[in-house]
Amino acid sequence: MPVDLKLLEYIERIGVGIPKRKPRKRPQRKRYSRKHDTTVLDTQEELDFFRQRIGNLKKERRARKKRPLSDSRAAVSPCLPPPPFASTPSDQGAHETSAEGYKVKRRPVKVIGWANVLGERFPKNKGLPEVALAGRSNVGKSTLLNALLYGNQDNSLERQNRRRGKVPEGKKLPKGPKAVTSDRPGETRRITFYQLSSEIIVDKDEKAITSMLLVDLPGYGFAYASEEVAQDWKNLMKDYILHRGKSLKRVLLLIDARHGMKKPDRDFLEDLQSVVYTETQQDDRSKKSVELPPIQLVLTKCDLVSQADLARRVVQAKEQLSDCLRREPSSLPVMLVSAKPGVGFNNVRGDRALGGVLELQREIAALAPKPERNSRSQNNKK
Repeated sequence: MPVDLKLLEYIERIGVGIPKRKPRKRPQRKRYSRKHDTTVLDTQEELDFFRQRIGNLKKERRARKKRPLSDSRAAVSPCLPPPPFASTPSDQGAHETSAEGYKVKRRPVKVIGWANVLGERFPKNKGLPEVALAGRSNVGKSTLLNALLYGNQDNSLERQNRRRGKVPEGKKLPKGPKAVTSDRPGETRRITFYQLSSEIIVDKDEKAITSMLLVDLPGYGFAYASEEVAQDWKNLMKDYILHRGKSLKRVLLLIDARHGMKKPDRDFLEDLQSVVYTETQQDDRSKKSVELPPIQLVLTKCDLVSQADLARRVVQAKEQLSDCLRREPSSLPVMLVSAKPGVGFNNVRGDRALGGVLELQREIAALAPKPERNSRSQNNKK
């Protein structure tokens, strides 16, 4: 399959995938002439030379630490996610300036509820948009959810020294409610609702709040559980996706970038569509209309695939999704992410955040409604 050059250029720009190695040029040996200066420094001259060199390096490091941020970076950072994504708990009292000129106070993440079995009531939605994460077991749903909740929050990330097999301290996830992650398939056993909120401060007396929900669904396919329990998880997911209503704005279908769509993915989509078809055929007006929400593909573990193969997998995933859906697939773009700390998020090079998580955060934040004025600010004005 030929590689789409525009798609490959986009992949290189957001920094996902394994880049193509450039051939190394062997350094040419310098040939010294016989007239080369061969003077040798004595011990005292050599000590003075290295002391001066070390002193200059220390001065440069101090100047870098004391150097203030430029006005463009201090006002609007291209590496920060837009509201309503919450900040780290250490920055709860800090205000960040948005691109619109007003201040944003990012609130901590909250778990507003969960559902364990079919028939259990889901948490009430007060008009907030919801985005659900679905996928096969061990595809990286919970890991990606944690990266979305807490990734790319530090405005002062710099290139740090890396050690093989270790994650720098500044790139680890902060404290807060997180989804359970494990290499063992089937650890997510319930539907969990995470609320993201941000308080937008326009003036001293005028405030607004924007919020949305991220929903972690159990995985389908192979899991370390009995067939009955796995089927109950599947029925619970189907009930939520098809009967949640208009509040469910989008379903992110996570696909492993190394393998593409597999049989469990196709079976899951087919089961959803068969339920929609059977329930729409019934002439019972008392039942609510069942619709399949928009589905957007997200390729995970992109740091394990070369950039050229990743461009081919995007085209292949689009074709597979169009073959599985009975309706026309939506025109939503295929997102490419890596949930590895320091690679997929908290990976800043210059003025760019690499890894694809920031692009997905921007895509989800676009679904959040425009902020509404807080009732307290309206009462104060009156």
